[in-house]
Amino acid sequence: MKDIKPVHMGDSGPKVSNLHKGLLFLVLHQPGISHNNRKSLQLRLAADVRTQTFGSATAELVGIWQFQLKNWPDYMPAQPRWLKDELQNLPMAANTGRGNGDVDTLTAKALNWLLRKFRALDPA
Repeated sequence: MKDIKPVHMGDSGPKVSNLHKGLLFLVLHQPGISHNNRKSLQLRLAADVRTQTFGSATAELVGIWQFQLKNWPDYMPAQPRWLKDELQNLPMAANTGRGNGDVDTLTAKALNWLLRKFRALDPA
């Protein structure tokens, strides 16, 4: 898997496919997700994965991780100070408990940090 790059709703192709690989890796390897939730998230993302499209399911999953990254739990690896401070600027969707679902530069940087923590990417 390569570093995630900024991608947006409606995009398609290799950058989106790489994002899907990263999201699926996190779904399968991040602690605290039940087996049923893992399966549900995989199924929800399946149509976008098949078409390599950044659709609503991709945005929903990105938004979940944006919220989690901004509200980082104590049981996960500690975020570096530089990232923790930057993540306070992640845009949240109003009253949803999620981020806006767009993979901007900050979201890509944060997802890449998390994937490195789980050893899915080479160290930076």
